[in-house]
Amino acid sequence: PTPSAPAPTPSAMPSLPTRPSPTSAASTAGGAASAMPSLPARTPPTAPAPSVPAAGDATIRPQVVSLAPPAARPAANPTPAASVTPTPPMTPEQEELNRKLQEIRVKLLRLSRRLGQGPRNTVVAQVLYRLELAEHLKAGRPRGMPGGSSAAFEAANAEATRAEEEPATADPLGFECTILLLGKTGVGKTSTINSIFDSPVADAAPFDGETLQVREIKGEVYGIPVRIIDSPGLRPCAADSRYNARIMAQTKHFMKKHSPDIVLYFDRLDMPHRDFGDLPLLRIVTETFGASIWFNAIVVLTHACAAPPDGANGQPISYDMYVAQRSHVVQQMIRQAAGDMRLMNPVSLAENHPDCRQNNKGERVLPNGQVWRPQLLLLAFASKILTEANSLLNLKENSAGRQFMAQKQKVPPLPYLLSSLLTARKPRKQFQEEEEEEYEAPPPGEDEGPPPKQVAIPAPDPALPPSFDSDNPGHRFRFLEAANQWMVRPIVEAHGWDHDAGVEGFSVDKAISVKPSIPANVSGQITKEKKDMQLALEAEASAHHKTGLVTTAGLDIQTVGRQLAYTCRTETRWKNAASNKTSAGLSASMVGKGIAYGAKVEDRWKIRPGMKLVLSGGAITSKGDVAYGGNMEATLRRITDETAEGGRTTIGASFMNWKGDLALGANLTNQFAIEPKTQLTTRANINSRGAGQLSVRASSNDRLQLALAALVPVFCTIVGRIQQEG
Repeated sequence: PTPSAPAPTPSAMPSLPTRPSPTSAASTAGGAASAMPSLPARTPPTAPAPSVPAAGDATIRPQVVSLAPPAARPAANPTPAASVTPTPPMTPEQEELNRKLQEIRVKLLRLSRRLGQGPRNTVVAQVLYRLELAEHLKAGRPRGMPGGSSAAFEAANAEATRAEEEPATADPLGFECTILLLGKTGVGKTSTINSIFDSPVADAAPFDGETLQVREIKGEVYGIPVRIIDSPGLRPCAADSRYNARIMAQTKHFMKKHSPDIVLYFDRLDMPHRDFGDLPLLRIVTETFGASIWFNAIVVLTHACAAPPDGANGQPISYDMYVAQRSHVVQQMIRQAAGDMRLMNPVSLAENHPDCRQNNKGERVLPNGQVWRPQLLLLAFASKILTEANSLLNLKENSAGRQFMAQKQKVPPLPYLLSSLLTARKPRKQFQEEEEEEYEAPPPGEDEGPPPKQVAIPAPDPALPPSFDSDNPGHRFRFLEAANQWMVRPIVEAHGWDHDAGVEGFSVDKAISVKPSIPANVSGQITKEKKDMQLALEAEASAHHKTGLVTTAGLDIQTVGRQLAYTCRTETRWKNAASNKTSAGLSASMVGKGIAYGAKVEDRWKIRPGMKLVLSGGAITSKGDVAYGGNMEATLRRITDETAEGGRTTIGASFMNWKGDLALGANLTNQFAIEPKTQLTTRANINSRGAGQLSVRASSNDRLQLALAALVPVFCTIVGRIQQEG
């Protein structure tokens, strides 16, 4: 999806990191080895309001993408006494587990009160709901069965309130958090550190990155010990990949002293990206720390007070929609880097400018009314609470869906590779030795003189599209082309925009003679649009062993989606009879980290002059997945007279089977000459899925009347619209 597509409707709070499984109602949050159950579709019942109101709840309204958290903290509705079923007695292990879960609830509620939040905060309610659901799943009883969930919450809330109001008699909180900061240089990591500690504990510059090496900063925030591992900023340029890898290696070595509980990945809200330009940078992070680094990661978008830009239609977009779009782009890049499309990292906003609007407590407030500092800390602390609960409950993730997604991402596109394998390719012909011209020998005593020089000739002008501009830009693409050099030609789009030359790329071609019996050729083309670039390179050579036996080997590099596909292929053709040739070949393709192997067999028959039949079949496999198919093509050429161009009729049929899905197709092409300089081409194709196409094309060099045929579809369209309006 593109950033300009409509983003999901923002909700009240960012959700905790989850990875929903396609085969289970449970999802993951926390560590890589364990998982917390995700929220079901329904919203939990609302519990009565606590006795102590939450401070600051009226001003907390962060707006980011969420996974539909519950509207309020969980509580079980009381059931009538007549419907109450006897609760089975708990074992000592279950009692010990419930006691530890109760301590986690109390710790979470105490943290929320210290940060000025309360039990009605959305993050707190979501964590409490997941703890309750996990407890029921661990105990093996359905949710809603009487088990003291509401009583446990009321007891935890009362104990947390008493502990924070009477700290002298309460037990110590016993909570500390280690946070790792990652991000590009100049995004505001150091300034955010100063904002978190509310003091200038680190030097920060407005335009230059100040962090030159990995460092540790310790302090207390709301009486909670916090340790921050600050890493130097990463550079987005692809040429700085070695520098980024070295910085990540230093950070990984530093993490051996203190393992981080939470990772904060920083980016700027006011610098929108419409492509995945930071994806190589994120992949370096994944290669260094592993994909699990993103399971406990929170995205922090700085410069959150910046005004949103105008939309695609020129109208200003809302602040909430702009935040949702930027969040979606960063989250999508993290999913691509981690190789897990189920990741949903929460997003938090930050603004460190001293002129940022503040409330009556001196806390910085964003344009949407969010006090971002306590909200970011609560999100980080809640993620660590979930990690502790994961370790305690020992809930393991469903690995079937994970393996399915990993296999889905790594398996190469077998139908595309099979179609390329079955494409018929003729061997390269041997170079013909040029006959030496006879010339008269110079008279005795005279020098023969220097050898004749090769003269460069002008290359043909490209066929640029027609334009209303007065000047023709064809002179920009003129050059002299000498013999025995690379032949370079521009790639022109005939139906482009006006005031545009129409050149979208270029192609190169070079014929090489390794030996007289081994001709070779290297060719390629590159096309570039505003966002996408397509690359296709081909190098092949044919070895003529003897009469009727030729071996061809080649290397192809082409763009498949956002990756490059490398294909090594070899094919041997031999002559069985005067009218029959057979060939067999092998191929190996690599797309990303997946490798596919293929084989094919092809048989050619020359039925009579101008008529041939080609049959081919093959299969390709990768990671236990197999795709096989075949093609049939019959071609008939005919010549009417010496002045008219030849006609051609081609009938083709194909089939392909992949994962039990059989696809059939047929096509027909007929080309014939109406007059010596006028040709008519008809094409028709249909497949087993009911899709087809029919096209008729006429081309002439001296018949202007045929150009008026273009008015027929225009007239039909106008008549159709008039009838619809009528």
